Amino acid sequence: MGMNKKQVDDHRSIVQSRLEELTILNAKHNQDMIYVKESIDEVKVLVKEQNGRVRKLEGNMSGIKAIGATIATVFSSLFGYLFTRS
Repeated sequence: MGMNKKQVDDHRSIVQSRLEELTILNAKHNQDMIYVKESIDEVKVLVKEQNGRVRKLEGNMSGIKAIGATIATVFSSLFGYLFTRS
């Protein structure tokens, strides 16, 4: 029970058509992957920039806390001195 020439040709045509569909689908997936990679690269750049800003703000907050602690220490010492003096 072999296949006749028409059945073989029909089968080849179906396989060729499916192969073309898969080739087109693969090309679309490759384009999508390139777009995703470019998007991820852009996000990485934005995150690095944001991390730099956050780091700068954290540095500023540390400076403000240090100044606040210094002022608190000075006032505590001053009040302690004034109250123990009288």
